[in-house]
Amino acid sequence: MELECAGASVGCNMGNPEGYEIAIERGLLDHAGDWKLLLQLDSDEQGPGWMWGDSGMLYFWIRSDQLEQQRFDKAWLVLQCY
Repeated sequence: MELECAGASVGCNMGNPEGYEIAIERGLLDHAGDWKLLLQLDSDEQGPGWMWGDSGMLYFWIRSDQLEQQRFDKAWLVLQCY
């Protein structure tokens, strides 16, 4: 997901394999490690009644430098579901 965040943050369409190829060609793989998982929320129908897609999970990612600056408005959301 780190490469997905790095690519999406510079305008690559990461919804298809070509987006990943473009991100790698642009050298974004070298910057993927700059992204840190900030928060993960799982679907939980029994507790708070959350359902993300089809029993999916939400992941909030942020670059290390933006985390240090507490720039939470720069965080990216990734939804993964079945």
